[in-house]
Amino acid sequence: MDIFLHGIETQEKDAGNPRFAATIDSGIIFLVGTAPEASETLIPVNQPQVVRGYNGLPQGLGDTGTLPDQLENILAQAGRMSQTVYFVRVEEGASDAETLANVLGSRVARTGLHALSRIRPEFGQAPKLIAAPGFTSARPTDGVAAIAVTDGGSGYTEAPTVAITRGVGDTTGVGATAVAVLDGGAVSTVVVTNPGAGYTEPPLVAFSGGGGTGAAATATLGTVANPAAAELAALCNRYRAMTVVSGPNTTAEDAVQYRTDFDTSRMMILDPFVTVSKSGAPVSMPADAMVLGLQARVDYEEGFWVSPSNHVLQRVLGTSRPVEHSLSDRSVESQYLNSQHVSTVVRSPSGGWKLFGNRVVKADPLHVFWPVRRAHDVIVESIELAHEPYLDKPFSKQVLVDIAETVNRALRRWQALGATLGGRVWLDPALNTAESMASGLLYVHYDAEAPAPIEHLVFVFNRNTGYYQTVLADAAREIARLSSVAA
Repeated sequence: MDIFLHGIETQEKDAGNPRFAATIDSGIIFLVGTAPEASETLIPVNQPQVVRGYNGLPQGLGDTGTLPDQLENILAQAGRMSQTVYFVRVEEGASDAETLANVLGSRVARTGLHALSRIRPEFGQAPKLIAAPGFTSARPTDGVAAIAVTDGGSGYTEAPTVAITRGVGDTTGVGATAVAVLDGGAVSTVVVTNPGAGYTEPPLVAFSGGGGTGAAATATLGTVANPAAAELAALCNRYRAMTVVSGPNTTAEDAVQYRTDFDTSRMMILDPFVTVSKSGAPVSMPADAMVLGLQARVDYEEGFWVSPSNHVLQRVLGTSRPVEHSLSDRSVESQYLNSQHVSTVVRSPSGGWKLFGNRVVKADPLHVFWPVRRAHDVIVESIELAHEPYLDKPFSKQVLVDIAETVNRALRRWQALGATLGGRVWLDPALNTAESMASGLLYVHYDAEAPAPIEHLVFVFNRNTGYYQTVLADAAREIARLSSVAA
């Protein structure tokens, strides 16, 4: 700066020094569940708690409800690696519907599953593996299956808010949410975003805001997707997290039907339940949390791009129903489930009970693999966070080079580790025009590709009768040798 000084000064510059793109911690877990015996003082309802390492189980949790067992299931997978688990206790209601409502929680009050939004601001960490074990298996027959628009109204300049409330006499319905879609200033469609459950009669649908008036719609009840699983899917998309949900734990066909309720690259369905030892007796319970704990350990020991499939699940005694398994017979149940994007637990030919399945519930074949989705999420978020220092810097050649090289160095490091097959960065002049940069906008393109798991290994066996000639020649030589020795 040209400010008068009669003397000497030193100016420190950090231009020409790309930043280090630290890999985010992908193994942090978030869990929601019940613990009726928990101390209200030590573990208040809807107050996030943290467990760090196997010996970090909190005092005052009690032995009943879903949380004690599921925290044990997670920590049993840790091995030598320290697990970080955030959890939220919710009230166990007088009915299943009330408990489900508490699990779903409130986005505004940040309770239940929505307490996830409190973890980063309060603890400085971001869970990437989330679940609500014990609350995802049912496919309710009393949820909101559809909402039909009976009057689109008029004058709407933006989509109005949709409010769904219980009908007269209904005391149990919970959880249904929806959004409105506009066409020409009128509400044309109402999309159910969470079907809820427990409704004894069709709920009331009302519209508010949006600048218009007159919209009306009616709800229809029916068999719907599990509300907790639907909420988990929405949260995973928002926070770039992954979830494991348990299927219905009845038949393989029911599990496949359950799978059709979802189409997301951030959900793994697991069926059936597993059995574990509790107080010396075998008990059936969902394995959602076990898989989260296993994935966290795999992240730390092998890499965030490695699938948890074909890894042993600790604490498992068996499965709630027999699951026939074979590595080569396509007709067995394990292969049928996997082909329909349902993971399962199998007794491995090499020993132990293993998670078996790599696929998420996404129809698009480009986005079917759980480890690929996770790896890409880690890469994207790590790159974003590494570039916070460049926000609000003035445009310059050096800043652009530093941004590009920050990305390039990270891509080279991940490729060397095996997390990606390659990657590069470039600035597209068609998008980075003088006008766009003058408005403060910069486009930085980069590519990468995480390695897919080897899901289908084919060995091609070829017969070769010519080896008989080899055997004959070897035998002739040995006979000749023995003859010469005898002579």
